[in-house]
Amino acid sequence: MSDRIRMDVHIAICAFSIFSIQLLPLARGNRHQTLDVADGDAALKKFLQSHPDVVDTYFPYKEDVEEYDRYRESFPRIEDFVIGLLVNPCGANGTYGRDDDIALGYDCCTERFGQGEYTFRPGTRNLFSNGYSNGITISPDEPLHNVDLVDEFGNEIEYRHSRRADDILLIDESCKGLRDPHSACIANRFAATASKMMPPCWDNNHTVDSTLSCYSTTGKKKANCMQVSYSQNAYIHVCGGEFANNDNCGTYLEIHKRSGTPYDVEATILSYVKITTPVTNGMQTTTLPLTYKGDPKRLLCSYEESDVNVGSMVRVHSVSPTCCCPSWLSPIRTSKVGAFFCPKRKWSKDGGPFAPALKSLDEQYVDGEFQQSFPWCPALDGAEEDAIMCTQERVFADEIPKSDPSRYFTRPCMSLVEVEDGGGLSSADLSGIYSEACPYGEVFKGCGLASSPNQDCHDKDHRFSFNDEIGTVIRISDEGKNGVKYGVSFNNGRSSYWFKRGELELLKSDGNYEVWFVQRNRFEKIIQKRKPFRVIWPRCTWDSVNGRYFPYAQH
Repeated sequence: MSDRIRMDVHIAICAFSIFSIQLLPLARGNRHQTLDVADGDAALKKFLQSHPDVVDTYFPYKEDVEEYDRYRESFPRIEDFVIGLLVNPCGANGTYGRDDDIALGYDCCTERFGQGEYTFRPGTRNLFSNGYSNGITISPDEPLHNVDLVDEFGNEIEYRHSRRADDILLIDESCKGLRDPHSACIANRFAATASKMMPPCWDNNHTVDSTLSCYSTTGKKKANCMQVSYSQNAYIHVCGGEFANNDNCGTYLEIHKRSGTPYDVEATILSYVKITTPVTNGMQTTTLPLTYKGDPKRLLCSYEESDVNVGSMVRVHSVSPTCCCPSWLSPIRTSKVGAFFCPKRKWSKDGGPFAPALKSLDEQYVDGEFQQSFPWCPALDGAEEDAIMCTQERVFADEIPKSDPSRYFTRPCMSLVEVEDGGGLSSADLSGIYSEACPYGEVFKGCGLASSPNQDCHDKDHRFSFNDEIGTVIRISDEGKNGVKYGVSFNNGRSSYWFKRGELELLKSDGNYEVWFVQRNRFEKIIQKRKPFRVIWPRCTWDSVNGRYFPYAQH
């Protein structure tokens, strides 16, 4: 349900609640009579039964049902309002910047506007519809000529608009030109290095040390904590009255381990603090404990996964299968005959495995308009499905139906069949003959397998590979005769494809923990923003019994 629909339903609920209260004396005589809402609309009735305005009167036992103690994501659209989060905005744990910096004040980000800038390896930034990027990050100490600068939504920042200090130029006689002979070279006889000077109210989410103390904005020193600055250009939900001290009501900053660990699930709260400021003017700063579940003898540590698990970011190796598909439809439409991926998206150049899910009614509206243009994607059976379709020209006039007078039409690409002499597999859409079918599943049933990853396809057949694509593991198969396989999604979880472990490279994520901006009520916890950060020290304590690291360090 989109935010806009949810708001309309909320207005309807409020009106219904007032109406119900007015009729309450008449209803007391018949406790067993069920509510008749919208002629028995089951979905709306279920929503009504869990709404705070009616639960105490009509459904007093719903509060005890555990299913409501769960998380769901509801990221605000950027047109509605924006939530800002900065970790260590005044330097390492809110006290100092870099080793040779001048110390920043502990209130450097109070009622100021700030933002972070993030460095990605050039050419790896890949945006999804929800604004998150799955590119490969680079150390912030890398000089500017070696990085793509982006904001937290993945939008590129021009260097002239950056708050980052200019690089320092050094004379280096070995340099012959840009990145020649090493990456620091920027010109003949000159090399560049990142400046140590950092602006205040900056995102230092890669500098967290759990052994350090931090300061509140009033100057009070606290042990084993970090500063977090937050802002929202709309009212922040803060509970008052009898719910002022209720931990199931209000807005909270929570620390979680993304994808969890063998010891905790992702929903486990490792640390939290309650937000008490309903209105922000610029950034507001608070402190988050870095102890593990409130235990002062255990600290969050530099936890890293060495195995590929659900939630891991991976890059596909060049040894992964290469498939040969029917001749591809020209993007500039020099010919209207060829194959293409479905679903297609207006903001995604490739579609198919790279097409994100539609997250709102606005996106569905834009997508519906886009589907009217050539080539046409059919309605797929499920939202998680992809397909390769082929276009074909109607040659004779009597082939053109009255319901679809267009000259070109779309159909599923033909599946591979064995050629007459038994020499391999092919179809009427393919130019070549191949010994095996593409192993990527039903979507690629019309494609053959190249004999090697580096082999060119026959004639006009289109060469397709997931080589160097970056995705997220969303499922792992049980070990069987073919060994463990990993379902990797390239579209933020909408669909996935299976790979062997040797075909995947585990990538280091942006952080080993996350700060969640969460609205809590008695029935659910709504995640409105996730902010990754990296604990760089201390090292985790070794679990000698299970042969792996604990997700904490003994202090």
